[in-house]
Amino acid sequence: MKTIYFVRHGRTLFNHLSKVQGISDTPLTDIGEQKATELGELFKSQGISFDAAYSSDLGRTRRTSRLIIDHSLNPDLSVIETKNLREISFGQFEGDHNDQMWKAVSKAMEDPDLRGDSPDEAKINALAALKSLDTTGLAESYDDVKKRIQAILSTIVHGEEENILAVSHALYIACLIYMLSEGKIHVTSIENTSVTKIIFENGVFKIAYIGRTENL
Repeated sequence: MKTIYFVRHGRTLFNHLSKVQGISDTPLTDIGEQKATELGELFKSQGISFDAAYSSDLGRTRRTSRLIIDHSLNPDLSVIETKNLREISFGQFEGDHNDQMWKAVSKAMEDPDLRGDSPDEAKINALAALKSLDTTGLAESYDDVKKRIQAILSTIVHGEEENILAVSHALYIACLIYMLSEGKIHVTSIENTSVTKIIFENGVFKIAYIGRTENL
């Protein structure tokens, strides 16, 4: 059996400003750093150790994963960085205000209900339209992200480690849940430094819980 703890990175400047971050980067805020440190201590206090740690290769996840590990039961553990845990790329919309981006996609889809605060499922279903609007060729659809999710899950499954930390991003984790549940679980949001626990046993992935900040 393998247990994977998917963690969203700590709160960042762009999170605070409600701007599109995607594959762009801004630093963790003071509260982001604090919460990442506290999460490492929480893992430690609950006796949860890690055999391996993976992180998106973006700065906000790199910093979050290091703070978690430094305050965990495994402070000497190296973190493996991978593009397969990166947030969805939003192409030309990177750095725009969230509402501005989703308003453009809403107009293209003729869906007036799509907004920056819409449930993640609505955003997942809108990624193809977003990609079609992008002129840079960098934006990703759900199918693009799904391939990256499958790649990191394959890496983890074929490794020998049993308890794994994987630090990633909000919409990426929502896509992971959407994929593993075959669209049956609808996530409203994934909070910063929250934990989503996935278990792999007998060839099957199961979602143990989503977005917890305690009782891990």
